[in-house]
Amino acid sequence: MWFNPDLVIIELESESREDVLLNLGNQLVKGGYVKGDFIESVLARESNFPTGLPTKPFGIAIPHTDADKVIDPQLAFASLKTPVTFNTMGSANEEIEVKLVFMLALNNPEEQLKSLQRLTEIFQDEEMVLKLSQAKNAEEVNELMESSEKARF
Repeated sequence: MWFNPDLVIIELESESREDVLLNLGNQLVKGGYVKGDFIESVLARESNFPTGLPTKPFGIAIPHTDADKVIDPQLAFASLKTPVTFNTMGSANEEIEVKLVFMLALNNPEEQLKSLQRLTEIFQDEEMVLKLSQAKNAEEVNELMESSEKARF
């Protein structure tokens, strides 16, 4: 299973990038998966090193932070009711509208890099991105991720 159902938010209503990050981060804190300063660290990292990806048919963000902020490794997911603006990875001056957010809470830096690479590969599949945006619950999100050929590792 890719996601703990408690860490999946479908059609989150948010007005800003910060609000999305707070919502997902709070789920991780509430579950005891991350340390109390995890959210602050994610927000700071996102400001300095943006994680928005200009995927098709709409953008995806993969916020994360340092491994020492994580107690129990998890991934959190949110599909957004209305896209919000994130800055583009590698170019803080460019903005994209993001509809899917995958928050990584991993405590092994090497595994974090591998996970980012795997997710980026999955996001190249436009049909998969569209299906993820249309998922109605955590079970559908998990089934889609597990069915992806690129997700098998």
